[in-house]
Order: sequence, then C-alpha cells, then structure tokens
Amino acid sequence: MARRKYFILKETGGGKLRVDFRSWAFVIVIGLFLAILSMIDSGGSTKPASPAPATTCSFTVNADSVNVRTGATASSPSVQKLSRGQTVVATPTVTNGFRQLADGTWVLDNLLTPVPGSVCA
Repeated sequence: MARRKYFILKETGGGKLRVDFRSWAFVIVIGLFLAILSMIDSGGSTKPASPAPATTCSFTVNADSVNVRTGATASSPSVQKLSRGQTVVATPTVTNGFRQLADGTWVLDNLLTPVPGSVCA
C-alpha cells in the first residue's frame, strides 16, 4: 500500500494521518503563522518612543587626571583617579568646591562639566 502525502500531513500505517514535521510545506506554514503573530504584536505602539527626560546628575571629567576623595577637602585620602572624558553620576551637593558623587565620594567641582540634559538642581 502506498503512503500518501497531503500538504503537511502524511498517511501512516492503518490509514492514520500525521503532521510531517520534515516537509517544506510545514516550515512555510509555521513561518506564515509567526509572521502574522509578529504583525499582530507590533510592540504596542505605532509611534517611536521619545527619549525619557534626564533624571540623573551626570558630569564629564575635563582634566587629564582627577582624584576621587573620601571627603570634601584636598587633604582627604584619594581612593580613585578619573581620566579625561569619563562620565560620573553625582549629586547636586557641592561643599568646599567639591561635588559629591553618587557613591558618596568627592571630586573637585571645577574639573567636571555637566552632561547636556543632566539634571543637577
């Protein structure tokens, strides 16, 4: 008895029909199904997302080498060095000319330039 194929189905013993997972027709059907799903779920928005407003106080280092200190004085121990162009997240707090960084350390404020759009009230 010859086995027959019907699009994505094939006849097996006893006249039963089973899905032929190895056929090109099956691959095409699954591809079309996934394409339709992706068109239905188009990300929930038809317009591009606008950038979120800046909510951090960020600065760029404008000196070749900047000491990060444990306190807001030049005599406080240095714990790290920053290089020109590095970006740091800070707080609005400035004491004795030193700006407090987000991790609680301090950097000389005049060696930092605010990142455009940064919020440092």
